[in-house]
Order: sequence, then structure tokens, then C-alpha cells
Amino acid sequence: MDKFGRSSLSSVNNNRRNIKSVYAIPTNTLSYGENGYYDAENRSICNLKKPIHKSDASTKAYVDSKLKELQHVENKLDALQRTIQIMENHITSMEERLYAVALEKIPSIEKHVNDSNNYMMELLKKSSENTKHGEIWDVIKQLKEKKIININV
Repeated sequence: MDKFGRSSLSSVNNNRRNIKSVYAIPTNTLSYGENGYYDAENRSICNLKKPIHKSDASTKAYVDSKLKELQHVENKLDALQRTIQIMENHITSMEERLYAVALEKIPSIEKHVNDSNNYMMELLKKSSENTKHGEIWDVIKQLKEKKIININV
């Protein structure tokens, strides 16, 4: 080499003869395969937009869209659970009110049944005592007025 960094042609040829192999510098890039897809360790990267097979790669946009769909489903399930809880609360409240009404009405129903039994017993007693026909009809009319029996008199 001379002082300007030039070498004679003969020295360049000698240097080329001494080179045994070329060393490739490793990079973070993928080679483009013969099949038209990128090649990653002899595996093709394909179907990035809509992965079909388990081994297909995917894009961030695809994964984000699937996560958004899952979030949407989770939101719908949360809303459904809240609605179910509200309905369960209403049902419990209605059951409590129905129970309270039943407790109020049972004594009156019980009294109604007792009254009807008393009137029936009185009717049977008068009929067995050979009472007048009119007295029996009076008892039947009283039963009808109290809506204990439903017959035409």
C-alpha cells in the first residue's frame, strides 16, 4: 500500500487468495423464502391478517381485535349478572310481601272456615231437631249473604 491507501493490483489478488470464507454478520431480519413467505428457521410466516392454523402468526391488530371482542363479551356478561341480581332481589322482595300478606289473610280465612263450619253445624242441628222449614232457609240465606255457600234460595 502506498501513503494514500492504495494498493497495487497484485497485493489485492494475493489478499483474495488468502480469504478462506466469508463470515455473515448476524441480523434480526428474516429471509424471504422461495414460496413467497418470510422464512423463520424453515417455518413460513403466513396468514398474518387472519390466522387459520395453530402455527400461523398474527399481527398486533388481530390480537387486539380479538381482545376487544372478549372485553365486549365480558361487559355483556357483567351486565347480565347485574340484571339477574336485580331480578333476584325483586323476587325476594315479592316473596317477603306475599308471605306478609299470607300471614295477614290466614287468620281471616281461618275465621271464615270456622264460621262456615258453625253455620253448617247449626243447620244440621236444626234439621235434626225437626225444626220448621223456614228456620233452615234462614240459616242458608245467612250463609249465602256471608258468601260461605253459593246456592240459589
